[in-house]
Amino acid sequence: MKEKIIWTQEYSVNVAEFDEQHKEFINICNGLIELTEKEEFTKEEALSGVMKLGDYASYHLGSEEALFTKINYPDAAMHVEIHDQFREKAKGFIEKIRDENVDIAKTLKEVAEFSISWFLSHILEVDKKYSDYFNKHGIS
Repeated sequence: MKEKIIWTQEYSVNVAEFDEQHKEFINICNGLIELTEKEEFTKEEALSGVMKLGDYASYHLGSEEALFTKINYPDAAMHVEIHDQFREKAKGFIEKIRDENVDIAKTLKEVAEFSISWFLSHILEVDKKYSDYFNKHGIS
C-alpha cells in the first residue's frame, strides 16, 4: 500500500486556490488509505470515500478548466483530456465498489493507490506546466 502523502512546497503550483484544493485532494486520498488500514469497514464507508474522491476531483478539475478557458491556456485541450481520463476512472471505481461480487478491500486499495499515483504525477508533470502561464496572467 502506498504511504500517505504529506504536502510539501514541491507540490505547489504557485496558484494559492489550486494549492489549497490539492491539499484537500491529498486529505481525501489519505482518508482512503486510512480506511484500507482499518481492520473492518463497510461497503457504505468505501463507497462514500470513493464518491467523495470523485466529487472533489470533479470540482477541482472543473475549477482548473474554468480558468483555462478564462485566460486561454494554450495546453488546455491536452490537460482537459487527462482530467477526463481521471473522471472516467473514478466513475469506474464507483461502479466497481457498488458491484455485489467485488472484493471491497482490494478495490479500495486499488482506488487509493491509483489516486495517489495519479495525483502526484499529475501535479508534478502536468499541473506545474501552467504555473508560469497563470502567474504571467496575474493569477497566483
